[in-house]
Amino acid sequence: PAAIPINARISNLNGSLNMHMKIKDSVISGIEDSKYVADYDYTEEVGAALTKIPEEEAEDVDQGSLDFPFCLGVNREEAYPDLMPNAISYVDGYDREALEGDEPVCLMGENELKERNLKAGDSVWMTVFYISYPNDNAYKVYKWMGIYEVKIVGSFKNDFIEDANRTEQVLFPVKWLQKLHAQTDVPFFADSARFRVADPLRLKNFKAEMKKLGLLSVISEANYSQRGFALTVYDETFIKTATRLNENISLMKMLMPLVVGIVGLLGFVVSYLLLQSRRPEFAIMRSLGVSQKSCFFILFLENAVLELAGSLAGVVVASFFIEINAPIVCAVVLPFFVCYMTGTSVALILLGRFSVMQVLTALD
Repeated sequence: PAAIPINARISNLNGSLNMHMKIKDSVISGIEDSKYVADYDYTEEVGAALTKIPEEEAEDVDQGSLDFPFCLGVNREEAYPDLMPNAISYVDGYDREALEGDEPVCLMGENELKERNLKAGDSVWMTVFYISYPNDNAYKVYKWMGIYEVKIVGSFKNDFIEDANRTEQVLFPVKWLQKLHAQTDVPFFADSARFRVADPLRLKNFKAEMKKLGLLSVISEANYSQRGFALTVYDETFIKTATRLNENISLMKMLMPLVVGIVGLLGFVVSYLLLQSRRPEFAIMRSLGVSQKSCFFILFLENAVLELAGSLAGVVVASFFIEINAPIVCAVVLPFFVCYMTGTSVALILLGRFSVMQVLTALD
């Protein structure tokens, strides 16, 4: 899961749009509250004018009559992906949390500040317009929301970026825009939403919860629509990799008894052959009064030290080729040690079954 994160985004039903949509507030709230979602970004596109436009005069407002027709409400900096690294600068007392709150603040593009003889730190009166898509088509209509005093708390570089999805003029905290919608009884619709699956190993639970929110699978043959109620989950790579790993793990579990048997047999054979020549030594120890149990533990400890030293040497050599940490070392070395020493114990028990006098007489 850490190596292959799963990203997801909301689109229209045929998957042709991932922004400039109408995504219900209930869907956004469900995504925010979900324990299966992390790093969520959502936006609302709005327009703004630097003049106070009364509501009765706002009927004929269009893109060409606005100072800032391309504005975006964001829940954090990352929600505007076309920003260049280190493109934002804030005035003293403000930082990235300004876009995460619900205060009437904004970031303005450096070009707009220069053209209108403004600077970061100024407060300006703005008429804010939300965007609607009548008849469910791509034609934008600007709807009056209200006149508000907004403080410019920073600026960002918004020079034209080749292949950029959107080049905005002003960034607002989307939570402030949501508050305005609630105050004016105007339904809130996000125009884009994307996020990451918090736990890819619970992908089925995530999809089930998203289905409860009313999100559907993308149907490429569906008619074009501005409504965002389909979910695109980029999980193909993760599923293929996880399936392959599961197959490998299942195969290893099937082979594990055989591996355990081979390691135990290896411990028995190697120990038995190495200790065969030490029967006289074993007999002399017994004749000097050392008990059979003590002899067993002395030779067992000797073999254990050799086995551990060999395993640790193997770990050191392997560390030059692969990344190794303590859990991996324990998971490999300890089972091997237990199986190997089990075989060694059997070999020591069999080697201890002999006549001490017969061995000593043969030595004489």
